[in-house]
Amino acid sequence: MYSCALNLYGDFLADTASNKLSEDIHQIEQDKTLTTTEKSILVNTRVGQGQYRKDLIKYWGGCSITGYQNPRFLIASHIKPWRSASNQERIDQHNGLLLLPNLDKAFDQGYISFTHQGRIQLSEQLETPQSLGVDQDMRINLVAQHQDYLAYHREHIYKH
Repeated sequence: MYSCALNLYGDFLADTASNKLSEDIHQIEQDKTLTTTEKSILVNTRVGQGQYRKDLIKYWGGCSITGYQNPRFLIASHIKPWRSASNQERIDQHNGLLLLPNLDKAFDQGYISFTHQGRIQLSEQLETPQSLGVDQDMRINLVAQHQDYLAYHREHIYKH
C-alpha cells in the first residue's frame, strides 16, 4: 500500500516539475548573454544532477530540517525560486536547502518558511501539518548568507 502511494507521489512530482523544468531549460538555452559553459552549468543545476546538488549535499550533510542523510530521498531546493533568481543566485549554495520531498513541496508552495533564527513558520493554510511530518519545533541552522534568500521567501512565497 505504501509503495503504491510513494509511486503515485513520485509520478505527481514528475508531472508537476516537468513543465516548469522544460520552460526553465528553454529560457537558459535562449539567453544570449550566457556562454555555452554557463548554459551547461545552469541546465545541469536546474535538472538537479549538477554541482549545485552536490554542493548542497556537502554543505547540509542531510535534510536541512530533519538531518535525514540518504541523498536518494533528498531534493535540492532553491530558497529564492529559480524563476526569480539571478544566474549567480541560482548556483549559490546559500540559496539552497536539501529537503525530503514532503518538506520540499510544503516549502516551495509557501506553506512553511523559516524565521531569521531558523525556527519553522507554519502557514495557517497548512491543514494538519503533523500529517506531513511537520511540527512547530523544527528548525534549521542558518548563516548570514541565507538571510536575504529567506527574507525573499517569507515576503513573496510564504502564505501568511
